[in-house]
Amino acid sequence: MDHFIKLLPKLTPHLRKGDCGKMGVIGGSLEYTGAPYFAASSASRLGADLIHIFCDPDAAQVIKGYSPDLIVHPGMTANSIIPKLSRMDAIVIGPGLGRNPNIWPLMQELFEFVRNRDVPFVIDGDGLWFVSEHIEKFPRQMSATVLTPNIVEFSRLCKSALGEEDVLNVRNNSQLQHLAAELSRKMNVTIYLKGEVDLVVTPNGEVSKCSTESSLRRCGGQGDVTAGSLGLFLYWAKKNLGDDWTSAHHEAGIASSWLVRTAGRRAFEKHGRSMNTPLLLDEIPKLVRDVETREMKDTVHTDSSKH
Repeated sequence: MDHFIKLLPKLTPHLRKGDCGKMGVIGGSLEYTGAPYFAASSASRLGADLIHIFCDPDAAQVIKGYSPDLIVHPGMTANSIIPKLSRMDAIVIGPGLGRNPNIWPLMQELFEFVRNRDVPFVIDGDGLWFVSEHIEKFPRQMSATVLTPNIVEFSRLCKSALGEEDVLNVRNNSQLQHLAAELSRKMNVTIYLKGEVDLVVTPNGEVSKCSTESSLRRCGGQGDVTAGSLGLFLYWAKKNLGDDWTSAHHEAGIASSWLVRTAGRRAFEKHGRSMNTPLLLDEIPKLVRDVETREMKDTVHTDSSKH
């Protein structure tokens, strides 16, 4: 909880619209409209002022119908998206993105934009699939970037980048931590590996862990909530820490992990196996309020070490 409290910006009468974060979520396709909404909604409920979703035209009307809070831009080309990103404080790509081959050229131009702007950048979901498929073309100067794989996505990345074939069968957390550290060094990006214990691993070998109790339900969408909240936390961390991306990634990663795990646990305690991601999202405003008023009794179990 300490990481969370440290990053929450103070609300004062002097703030203007946008000061608490303008975020871009790139994702959403005909089949997958919920994922970008979950990512955007988590940031909105956490306290972002403006959230833009850039999606396939086939998904735009559906996503617009989910919430009037979201600004939805149809179109998945670099020409339609990149010029608008200069106004964003953080960018998330991947939730509901789909695997249309035409997306890869967009991602390559996006990598160049992020490198030049040094803007907080989260790659999740199908964005990670594209990285795995084109690992040799992934740039190595992406200090602001965090990859957020689950174990399946992590295994693909390890196979592509490290030649490791059997990662899905690795159950030992120490082995997973070792592989995450190798992958982080090889790709020169931060790895946020989601699992029984969430790991945040930076290229210098530093590891942070969050083992806060979570939901026993593994319903779809929780990773999208993580990606969206992480993007916003990264922006807040950058405001506090400047260009110290290593510290920013650890602070934001643990804050996001604690938020999603605690909100998930609360939703699960109320709804059991009927718990789903919209119910998790409903817990975020209550959780933020509890943190701000210092009335909650939850604790976070974290530690940092050199690998």
